Amino acid sequence: MKMKKSTIVTAWLPVVLWMGLIFWFSHQPGDVSGASSGQIVALISSVMATVFPFIDVNEEVLHFLFRKGAHFGVYAVLGILSVRAFQISGYSGKKGVLYAWILATVYAGTDEFHQTFIPGRSGEVSDVIIDSAGAITGIGFYLLLKGIQVPAIVGKNSLQYILIQDGRDQEQEVKEQEEQQKEKEEQKDESGAKAARRLKEMKEGNK
Repeated sequence: MKMKKSTIVTAWLPVVLWMGLIFWFSHQPGDVSGASSGQIVALISSVMATVFPFIDVNEEVLHFLFRKGAHFGVYAVLGILSVRAFQISGYSGKKGVLYAWILATVYAGTDEFHQTFIPGRSGEVSDVIIDSAGAITGIGFYLLLKGIQVPAIVGKNSLQYILIQDGRDQEQEVKEQEEQQKEKEEQKDESGAKAARRLKEMKEGNK
């Protein structure tokens, strides 16, 4: 099935941009990345100490959980964008889910490999596992939102409405393209049949 260039861009540009963002973060040297996440963790720790003064916050543990949680969340988004792109491209059902999960997991592996060349960074198999788990969670979240009927009280700016409506619009566009392609093929077959009949009549007329 041929797809419009605009449909391909709509489907895959968000995936490529998000992968680019992941690459950019991964390309930061270890001291830069650690300093950035350290500032965020310090802010979180300060807020927790203010709201829950009775809790003894271990910043080292919090920093570890934050970094692993960031891995999980970033790849959950990639999972959402990937399964959406595959579905728009015509890979619905289990095939689209599998392809999206494989894409995210393979990218996680290449990203960890990429980090082995960055000063102060390392590639961890455990991070690939966390990334892969985040991707399949994001895929499941996307499918769950698409599968739930939108209540009348849900606004048109809600995430659920946007995801469902976006999926419906893209599915309708793909369906229309399939119907147009089918019509072209039928017209082509009909033209071929007419040409064959004319050729046969000409041969019979020359006898």
